[in-house]
Amino acid sequence: MKIFKPQECKTTPRADMFLPDFLKYFGFFLDAAAVAFLVATFITQIWGLIIGVLICGGLGIAAWLCWKNQTIRIVDDDTFEYTTFLGKTTVYRFSDIKELRVNQDSMTLILANGKVHIESMVHMSETLADKIDQAINKNDTP
Repeated sequence: MKIFKPQECKTTPRADMFLPDFLKYFGFFLDAAAVAFLVATFITQIWGLIIGVLICGGLGIAAWLCWKNQTIRIVDDDTFEYTTFLGKTTVYRFSDIKELRVNQDSMTLILANGKVHIESMVHMSETLADKIDQAINKNDTP
């Protein structure tokens, strides 16, 4: 996870949490590989290469959707807006955060009425990280 200070950024960040541009380019690379598999399929007449088209194409589209959609934006002091990789947006309150589960390659914020998935490669604003930390610390305090 990369923490950034919005005031120190040269350009306005897309959101308070977003995935890096690397993921977008990786998705484009996978889609280009899918096209290469498709061309190779027709040239060689080896129809099993269609599996490569489907796998690379599907993963490329999924990577691009994750990069484009999966974000968190702070709305106000106690509210944030989470958008999934498929574009579904839900508004949550920081006060509803129950815990932060750390997985091998990601984290999951457990809230009173849902879950928020956070990849380990995200860029997160210092403000959002602090608000999540404060919400978790309030729950830990007896």
